[in-house]
Amino acid sequence: METITINRILVPIDLDQPSPDIMNLVIAMSQRHKAEIRLLYVLSPEYYTFAAIDSLAVSMPHEEVLEAETQRLHQWADKMLSDHSVAYSAECRIGPTVDRIAESATEFRADLIIMGTHGSTGLLQYVMGSEAYHVINRAPCPVLTVPEQANVREFREILFPIRPVPGNMAKYEFTRTIARKNNAHLTILGLANNLEADAGKAININMALLSKHILDDALEADSLLSHTNSAVHTVLQQAEEQNADLIIITADHASNIRHLFVGPFFKQIISQAKRPVLCIKPQKSTPMRAHPAKGKSIPLFPMLNQSGFPLAS
Repeated sequence: METITINRILVPIDLDQPSPDIMNLVIAMSQRHKAEIRLLYVLSPEYYTFAAIDSLAVSMPHEEVLEAETQRLHQWADKMLSDHSVAYSAECRIGPTVDRIAESATEFRADLIIMGTHGSTGLLQYVMGSEAYHVINRAPCPVLTVPEQANVREFREILFPIRPVPGNMAKYEFTRTIARKNNAHLTILGLANNLEADAGKAININMALLSKHILDDALEADSLLSHTNSAVHTVLQQAEEQNADLIIITADHASNIRHLFVGPFFKQIISQAKRPVLCIKPQKSTPMRAHPAKGKSIPLFPMLNQSGFPLAS
């Protein structure tokens, strides 16, 4: 199995409202992985005005704005990071935020993007989606979203949901890197729909395959299998019960009629989670295994009801 490394971390920031909690996490991850940090401040063209002497709003040339904001960003970066043993750089870009983040991540060859989320403040934002959701769709690498006031510097307890979608093993490769650097405990949560019997079998098979990798990697882990009609509710509930520091999910676009109103699974998770969420897009080269390998037995896992409690045997 491929060994994933995190060598470059891109951090989009709002220079007018920077989050010290997010920066503390970024610094800690950079030190653990010996990764370079790139701070990115994206400027929106429509806000480039200033009040002239006659009180008229006059547009400033983009070059002047970019130069001034770049200088302000570098001053802030030096103040925030110079006392820490991390390699860092900073840049400003002008244009649509999502486009500039994806562009910078590609050019920087980022292995990870870390960005804050403001959460869902109402039905409209929940339905229409968030900036983080669009970044995840466009980004060339995994995206770690950090909610406001999520004061986390290390990931000692990781929740790893498995659904019947491609990409579970690709997600595990990245998870293994995070777990090793944090000496973390994994909780593998299988999610099977009550109405889809075949999906439950596939989940059990994948959990068995995953258990073998975890054993080979000598990671500390537990496994749970939940038959549920609400994967989002189950994941968020288990994250609270396990006091998870991190939820790692697959950013897929498996669709049904509900997604017309509330969006894909990963969009709902990042909108509602109160804990950091790492979203990893599936790779076409890592299809979900439909059958167990010959000679391998499928272990039994604790069954949970929809409230998250073990079912009576």
